[in-house]
Amino acid sequence: MGFIEKFKSYVKYETTSTEPKENCCSNAIMLDLAYHLFSELQKLKPYEISINKFGVVDAKLAGSNKKEPICLLAHIDTSNQVSGKNVKPIVEKYLGKTIKLKNNKVLSEKDFPYLKKSKNHTIVHSDGTTLLGSDDKSGIAIILQAIEEIKKEKKEHREIEIIFTTDEEIGVDAEHISREIVNAKYGYTLDGGDIDYASIETFSAYGVKVEVEGKSIHPGEAKDKMVNASNVFIAFHNLLPEKLRPENTWKKEPFYHLLGMKGHEEHLEASYIVRSFDEQEIKDMIELMKENAKRVNSKLGYNALNLVIKRQYKNMKAVLDKHPQIQREIEEAYKKCGRRVKYEAVRGGTTGSRLSYMGIPCPNLGTGGYNFHGVYEYLDVDQALEMIKILKTIIAVEK
Repeated sequence: MGFIEKFKSYVKYETTSTEPKENCCSNAIMLDLAYHLFSELQKLKPYEISINKFGVVDAKLAGSNKKEPICLLAHIDTSNQVSGKNVKPIVEKYLGKTIKLKNNKVLSEKDFPYLKKSKNHTIVHSDGTTLLGSDDKSGIAIILQAIEEIKKEKKEHREIEIIFTTDEEIGVDAEHISREIVNAKYGYTLDGGDIDYASIETFSAYGVKVEVEGKSIHPGEAKDKMVNASNVFIAFHNLLPEKLRPENTWKKEPFYHLLGMKGHEEHLEASYIVRSFDEQEIKDMIELMKENAKRVNSKLGYNALNLVIKRQYKNMKAVLDKHPQIQREIEEAYKKCGRRVKYEAVRGGTTGSRLSYMGIPCPNLGTGGYNFHGVYEYLDVDQALEMIKILKTIIAVEK
C-alpha cells in the first residue's frame, strides 16, 4: 500500500476529539484506528509494541547504535471544530483553477494564495462537507511509509520508536504517554504544514473556562431583579482587547480565542484558549482576565463570574535551545535532499510542546497539509513525498 492509499484509509475513521475522559480516549473510534495501526506496525517486526487504555500506540524497532535512537510521533484524532464523519477524500492534480466543493464552497488561490505553491502537484481535499484529516493522519502515513521504504530498501537505520497518540486536539495526548516506557532521548512530531518550515517554537498556552451564575426572574417582573448570565458574560468578553482576537493577529502576536459558549439566563459556561510566545506576556494576559472578572463581579455585588484556569503547554523553544544538535540534524537532512529548511514560530502547539518539558525534546516537521480544522483543508501529496525522503535521511545510517 502506497502513501496515498494509506492516507485515504486512515481518514475514513471518524476520530474527532470530544471532551477529555479519565480512563479512555474521548472517542472510541480512535481505538479502532489505533488497533489498525497496531496491526500495521506489527508487520515492521518491532521488538516491543504496546497500546494503552487511551489508544496510544508505542512501537520500538531495533536498529544501529551508530546514531542515537529517536521517536517519531503523530496523532490519531482530528479537530472537533468541523465534522470528520464520512470524509470523502478527492485526489486530483491541481492545475491552478478554482476547485468547487459542495455547499457553494470553493478552494481558490484568491482565498488561499499559498495554493500557488501546489500548482501541478497532486493534492487531496474533502468534498467540502467535512474536514480532511490531514491533521494529523498525513503525519501517520508519512512515518509508516518512510519506515516501510527503509525496510524494503534494506538500509541500515537507527533505533526508532513510533508513538501514535490520541486527543492531541484537546491538549491531553502527552498526558496519556507513559514516559517510563519511552527509550528515545529526543524525537520529531510530524504535525506541521509547509515542509519548507520546521517548528522549534510554539505558543505558551492556557485554557480558561468561564462559569457565570445569573439570577433568573420572569421577564415581565425582571425590573431590578434579573441578572442575565448571558449579558454578564458579554460584559466580561467585551473587556478583553478586540485587537487580540485570532482574526486580528498574526506572526508572533498573542490572542484570546473564545471557543464557544452555552447557557441561559441562570447559568452560562464559556471557554477560551489564551496564547502567547512570551511567558511573561501570557501571565499578564491571564491576570487581565482575572481583573476583568473582579470588575464585573464588583459592579454586580456578588461573584457571578468564576474562572477556571488551566496551563496547557509552554513554548518548547526554551528546551530546544539547549539541544542545538537536533536543529543541525534537521538542516543536514534537508541539505542531503537538496532543500533548505526555514524555521517558523508555529501559531499553535504540538505533542512536542509537552514532551519537550517531559524530557523528550521534539521539534515539529511539516507534512504538506494546509487549512487545518476546516472544510478547506487539503494535502499537497508532492510535499508529503518529499518529507518521506527527508525523514528517511534522518532515520538512515550511512555505511
